[in-house]
Amino acid sequence: MAGPPTHKSPRGHAGRLVLIGGFGALLLTVPSQGTAHARPAHNAAGTRWTATWAASPTAAAATGLSATGLSDQTVRDVVHTSVGGWMLRIRLTNRYGDRPVTFDDMSVGIADGAALVHGVRITFGGRPAVTIPAGADVASDAVRLTVGPQEKVAVSLHAPGPTGPASWHSAAHTTSYVAVGDHAGDLSGDAFTTRVTSWYFLDGVDVLASPRDGTIVALGDSITDGTGTALDSDTRWTDDLARRIDGGPPGGRASVVNAGIGGNEVTLDRQPAYFGVSALHRLDADVLAQPGVSAVIVFEGVNDLTAGAVPATRLIAGLRQVADRVHAARLPVIGATITPCGGYPVCGAQVEEQRRLVNAWIRTSGVFDAVLDFDSVVRDPAKTDALQAGFDSGDHLHPNAAAYQAMADTIDLRTLAHLSGAGPRDTGQHLT
Repeated sequence: MAGPPTHKSPRGHAGRLVLIGGFGALLLTVPSQGTAHARPAHNAAGTRWTATWAASPTAAAATGLSATGLSDQTVRDVVHTSVGGWMLRIRLTNRYGDRPVTFDDMSVGIADGAALVHGVRITFGGRPAVTIPAGADVASDAVRLTVGPQEKVAVSLHAPGPTGPASWHSAAHTTSYVAVGDHAGDLSGDAFTTRVTSWYFLDGVDVLASPRDGTIVALGDSITDGTGTALDSDTRWTDDLARRIDGGPPGGRASVVNAGIGGNEVTLDRQPAYFGVSALHRLDADVLAQPGVSAVIVFEGVNDLTAGAVPATRLIAGLRQVADRVHAARLPVIGATITPCGGYPVCGAQVEEQRRLVNAWIRTSGVFDAVLDFDSVVRDPAKTDALQAGFDSGDHLHPNAAAYQAMADTIDLRTLAHLSGAGPRDTGQHLT
């Protein structure tokens, strides 16, 4: 088996940066405030685990498969990689379970619908079974399986007994499968007769990568999670960004993993439970703990405003706290402006006023190392409180696939690589 490929990350200078929205946008520097937050250097001769896919788990719903969990059933979670690798591992979660969960047969392989083109058994500590305590996450042994970027991977988990409520990700926008009995090792998909559009018990997939390769984590709500995209299309803005990075100039590589949850808020834990705990409460587990994390994009806040309980001042305080905690972890943090929602039932004049206040702060406060002005990209030039008609998925809140692509296309990849690259960053003024 060949060893890991060698990649070189670009080196350069980047101060605090502002993205001026629109096609052909430029990244412009503004004077830095404070100290650069650089990640510690790694041993360039070695490798490290880098997340190629992740999904933020939540507590179960009141009804359905997440509520009952599995019992002598196999779930085949199908996911979409960001970067490839020659060796991988999986991460499982029982973070919101009410009892220990045992899986006694597990595999990972390249997916072709419900079938596997090639599959490999998964072990934990050399054993084919694992028991995950309630509230815990676990990582598997390394598996020799070469996966490419933008590839479908299936993780199959057999639970021999009742798991109780599942830790899951509700809105996967991807088809996964469930079979009765133990079919984790099946290459055929014939036994997987039940289709689901959620992920169960799977928290992440990691690949071995160069220490110079990073993981960009996007913290957000349903607009990051992918609402407004077609099933199995993998057209979230984070997917589009990952494809741009993969198809970009050689020399630097970064994965893009999605920490969006539909209905999520920055400041408040929401109900129902599958909206997830607040960004403030899940930042450590969902973002800062991601293997190889090298930069964080924060694109969240519309639910705080539309729920009516959080004024702009409180949302700003929450976003500032997120940025401060990311900086305390010696990571750069990129803020994204909140996109418009005029015409959505709970998005009236008061919400629009608060949204504009928050966006003005995001653009000008200097709290973020860079700003992605997604608002400017997707809003209607003639009616700035609403999405452009060609960018509206139909509910006036969620952008469509064309909008997500436009959002990803405005991101300057070279400057993003500088921000997410290893080593200290200069805080002087530069035009890129």
